[in-house]
Amino acid sequence: MDKIKLVVYNEYALGYIMPEQPDKVCTLADRVTLGAPSRTMLEPYFIGKNDTVRLASRKDFDTFRLSFEGYDNPQMYEYDTDKNGIN
Repeated sequence: MDKIKLVVYNEYALGYIMPEQPDKVCTLADRVTLGAPSRTMLEPYFIGKNDTVRLASRKDFDTFRLSFEGYDNPQMYEYDTDKNGIN
């Protein structure tokens, strides 16, 4: 089974990528103060050639003020396990 990837999109959105839709980041949270466009709904971002996507770490969940509880499941989710959260 392919894992769901927890990612940071363009350094302003925290989300996940489902294995069957690798070109779409479903949004968990985004921050206008980090450069996210102002939106009323958390719609998915589609990954273009100029976008950056990296695996999220626990530190990213802190940055976006979300609890990591429930996502700390390496059998279901792929994420950056670096202890320092430095990517």
